[in-house]
Amino acid sequence: MRKLTMASITALCLAASPAFSLSDKPYITVADVDFPGLLPPPPTESSMAGKLDLQAILDMQKTMNPAREAAIQRDLPQDVYTIAGSVFGPGFTKEKFPLTGAFIDKVVKDGGVGVGPIKQKYKKLRPFQFSKDVKSAANVATATGPTYPSGHSSTAFEVALVLGMMVPEKRDALYERGWEYTLNRVASGAAYPSDAEGGHIAASLAIAGMLKNPEFRTDFESVKAELRKGLGLPS
Repeated sequence: MRKLTMASITALCLAASPAFSLSDKPYITVADVDFPGLLPPPPTESSMAGKLDLQAILDMQKTMNPAREAAIQRDLPQDVYTIAGSVFGPGFTKEKFPLTGAFIDKVVKDGGVGVGPIKQKYKKLRPFQFSKDVKSAANVATATGPTYPSGHSSTAFEVALVLGMMVPEKRDALYERGWEYTLNRVASGAAYPSDAEGGHIAASLAIAGMLKNPEFRTDFESVKAELRKGLGLPS
């Protein structure tokens, strides 16, 4: 009988070991964080803050150029690879970091308990729906649901918060990218600056709540191992 090579033994061991799977339980529920009580209401369009909100978008759109238009289109996808790709490099892909993508998708989905109900509570029109002076960037007019708090902004900061804890070497760069992603959403006419602020608060509340969940912590450590190893960083 032929002796098994080390490569064959390794392959057999991998085949016999079940792949790690994320918890099927939510990382956070509506009972864990008082989102309605902790998230401030959005400014009304007729208030001074509301008028400044609108003017900020109009000012951004006055300086629109092809590079900003391209960046807006690039940042339409709401996933970790789009948000963190420019920080971690071209090798940060779904194929190479599948667990990271699945984990962030679950974080965003479960964090939706703090965004979805608030959107329905206020039902605030998007800027391009409220004012004819606001231009809607291409492929953005399909976003017709309530605007506060911004889902794109909450996703961006959930990515920055979670991945920044896993890779503190890139924490500042992740937040800079989160702000860029957020501002592209505002410049597109799909969200007000206050929507972005609400999204950032919602993200902070969601992640703070999730960190108390032991199943989140277990999954977090497994994803951290994949991410740091794949990026060539020490464990």
